[in-house]
Amino acid sequence: MTLKSLNFPLLVLTIESETLSLLADELNKKRIMAPDFFLHAPVVIKVINGSLNLDFSQIRKIVIEQGFILVGISGELSETQKEMLHAEQIAILRGSKRQGSKEVVVEDKPVENVVETASFIANEVKTKIFKGRVRSGQQIYAKECDLVINGDVGAGAEVIADGNIHIYGVLRGKALAGAMGDQNASIFCQALSPELVSIAGVYKLSDDLPPEYAGKSSMVSLKDEQIVLDSLGQI
Repeated sequence: MTLKSLNFPLLVLTIESETLSLLADELNKKRIMAPDFFLHAPVVIKVINGSLNLDFSQIRKIVIEQGFILVGISGELSETQKEMLHAEQIAILRGSKRQGSKEVVVEDKPVENVVETASFIANEVKTKIFKGRVRSGQQIYAKECDLVINGDVGAGAEVIADGNIHIYGVLRGKALAGAMGDQNASIFCQALSPELVSIAGVYKLSDDLPPEYAGKSSMVSLKDEQIVLDSLGQI
């Protein structure tokens, strides 16, 4: 048996409030955005205030109810919080600067104003290429690299990448770029008619996209925590 230290991308939720309903709402947003992708996804809860009176048993219950798996708790923990975690048999984690993560701040304010921040550590640049049409119910995921689809993405299909997504065809399903938090990722497609587009966890549904880009050759990116669209060749 060999003991090794490995790095894995994880979804990190930073709690700044004792209002745990915000945690449930944020996890629910992620879950409904891409149910198959986030099903049983590992989650780390980061606590940045040792004075918060948190119910860690309830936190674990919320994470499980939303379909995620609680890996452990990290952050600036007080001795009281550590004792509570030991009593609940929940792991206490030390952060790693080498670990890529998608970090979401859960603050005590309306859910629609929750601020998302992210950090992403890229490994060797790679590209995953899929040839043909991505059909309804099919999911293509490019882990730690870009994704190129040489064909259409049908309604009900999902294409996901930790990097950029290039679609040489029509996008009718869901496209999630920067899935592990890369805010510099973008989506490029020849014809934009999606159900949903997402960059680093920030997303828009089809009804929320500017109508002038419908069916057009487009680039989807993130600017100031907002989804922005540009016409390809006119940037």
